Amino acid sequence: MNPKFRRWVAALTMLALAGCAKKTEAPVAAKPEGPKPLAIDVVKETERSRHFLAVSRQLELGGTLYGYVDTDGDVLKLIGGAQGLIEQIARTQPKLAPYAKQDFAAIATTLGLTDIKAMGASSVPDGTGFFRNRMFFYTGGERHGLLASLGGKPGPFTHLRLAPADTAFYAESEIDVPVVYRAIKEVIAQVGGEPAGNQFEAALKKAGDNAALSVLDLIYGLKGHSSIVLRLDSRQTIQIPAKVPVTLPGIALLISIDGIAPVVETALAKVPLLKRTDRGTLHVYEIAQKLPLEAVQPVIVAEGNTLHLATTLAFFDECHEQKTGLAQDAAFQQALAAVGTEGNGLSYVSPKLFAELAQFANLNPGLPADAKSVVDLVVKKLPRTTRPMVAVRTNVDDGILVRSYWDRSLKQEIAAVSMYNPVSVGLLAAMAIPAFQKVRQASQEKAVLNNLRVLAAAADQYYLENGVTSATYRDLVGPGHYVKVLNPVAGEDYRSLQFRQGQALRVRLPDGRMVEFSP
Repeated sequence: MNPKFRRWVAALTMLALAGCAKKTEAPVAAKPEGPKPLAIDVVKETERSRHFLAVSRQLELGGTLYGYVDTDGDVLKLIGGAQGLIEQIARTQPKLAPYAKQDFAAIATTLGLTDIKAMGASSVPDGTGFFRNRMFFYTGGERHGLLASLGGKPGPFTHLRLAPADTAFYAESEIDVPVVYRAIKEVIAQVGGEPAGNQFEAALKKAGDNAALSVLDLIYGLKGHSSIVLRLDSRQTIQIPAKVPVTLPGIALLISIDGIAPVVETALAKVPLLKRTDRGTLHVYEIAQKLPLEAVQPVIVAEGNTLHLATTLAFFDECHEQKTGLAQDAAFQQALAAVGTEGNGLSYVSPKLFAELAQFANLNPGLPADAKSVVDLVVKKLPRTTRPMVAVRTNVDDGILVRSYWDRSLKQEIAAVSMYNPVSVGLLAAMAIPAFQKVRQASQEKAVLNNLRVLAAAADQYYLENGVTSATYRDLVGPGHYVKVLNPVAGEDYRSLQFRQGQALRVRLPDGRMVEFSP
């Protein structure tokens, strides 16, 4: 073969192979870009509230509402200003002097008013017309006084078993009243001394002697869970006798309180109008004579440490003996799943509550026109919902978290307290500050006038003892002199005063006011 021809054949073969190789290579697919992580700009650490991250962790960011406020130290500032004002007024009003000497900051701390250091709120729509709402009160750790009364670690709702499936309203809360009592007693001791605290406790021990009920024991017993079960039924109405009779939906109510049954039973045993019957571990106290309203025959039942109060014994038995109730209701379980199944407090509102309340106008067609207009207005404001609403309060390690599942955002609640916005506060301040200034100025002038009166009396004594008609400030004020110490009230200076017998004393305050005392 011609060598030149062979070279052409070899070149064409290589090109063909190269083309085949390119066609058989699979193209490298570009990787799809995933969603970029959401980044939120936050101010630098030196400018950031030190509680912001702790509060944000308990809230949901990005819904219809997110709010945060740092309150750390604000209570003490307010108290400091109030104490300063009382001290000023006490200089002219001696009766207030004992209060001016109190350590208001220590009292506020004992009551737990300084525990909340920051607060936050958020609302997120879930797409069904309901909102997941959260409010968080950051304490940073241990709670004191009033806040400590909200209970300890979260747990199951122990009274929920008492609520029937058709409950219209249910609420359960953990309470610790002894903590509040101890805080109040400590405050009394701080204000009036240890004897005052002991006298307060002795008075509580004596209170209730006539009824054989120890108030102090009752207070110490109020530690545990308490609950309310309410059922409304417009098919079984209650007629309230009056000039214009009022018809109400049938009411069935059960209130249960842990810890106080043994204390209260001592008093119940001495009430002649009550008769007691025992049913196993239950001690039942009924009114000996029936009341006019058949649907309301109150009964008190002691069950161990728990005291129950029900509108009728039949309703108590229904709640106490039921096997399935609100806790097993599918709609309730679905609502509760949005806020948590354990906590320290629970509130539940059934759509039936609003439906039954809306029947009031239909049950009372003969209402006067003015009363009917009020009823119609209230009915129009009732929520229109077919799903239950729930809220759960939970004590967490660094604060108190309230979660709710409602038909509206927390924006409405914030709007309800809109008077506390900066504009409203400014308007209130514009009205209050001038009045405050007038009171403060009048108080200062009285205190300055009193100082001039003291100096004039000292000068008269100096004239008499030294046979002179003039004196200086140094002659009258200082150790070993007539006036040992003279405290300025508003920054005024008494050292430049010239004391001459028979002449008035005048001192100018820093703001230009002149105060004069004529002997």
